[in-house]
Amino acid sequence: MARKATPKPSTEDKLVDAALALAAEQPWNQVGMDAIASAAGVSLQDAYKAFPERAGIVTAVIARNDAAMLAGDDPSLADESRRDRLFDVIMRRLEAMRMHKPALKSMACGSARDPLTLLVAAPRLLGSCKWMLRAAGIPAEGLAGIARTHALSLIYAAAVRAWLKDDSPDLADTMAALDKALKRAGALTS
Repeated sequence: MARKATPKPSTEDKLVDAALALAAEQPWNQVGMDAIASAAGVSLQDAYKAFPERAGIVTAVIARNDAAMLAGDDPSLADESRRDRLFDVIMRRLEAMRMHKPALKSMACGSARDPLTLLVAAPRLLGSCKWMLRAAGIPAEGLAGIARTHALSLIYAAAVRAWLKDDSPDLADTMAALDKALKRAGALTS
């Protein structure tokens, strides 16, 4: 039986991988598209076709994290409380992000000072919060869904802030911060 060939990474994947590697080594605001393209072995023209702005790479990283979180779905949690399901989904996302933590920290700090990235990434992060709600079995549509999504964005931001500082293997500080934020949210998680 013949083995299936490993799919060749797309230009976008090469650029995202290179960006993550470079961001782990230096501040994100010092990582240019020319350096990312060079590290990816991609021409500037192809880099431009894939991501006309560096902010697109940040949103692609967010999308990767969404996919990793959704891939870890645990149907056995269906009978748990909303709060427990949401806790699990957010921790699953943070666990998936762990392997790129230095790069994500660099990107978060650098993007905070980049208005274009903030403008492009903010709606993508809200979309991620909607997917976290859906993954936890919590309705995310309509006006109530908008309110839940915005509330979750604050909870998630608190968890990420704790996660960025938490170097423990068990992420105890992150879990404590997330637990506290979920308790404060009340109606969203009850």
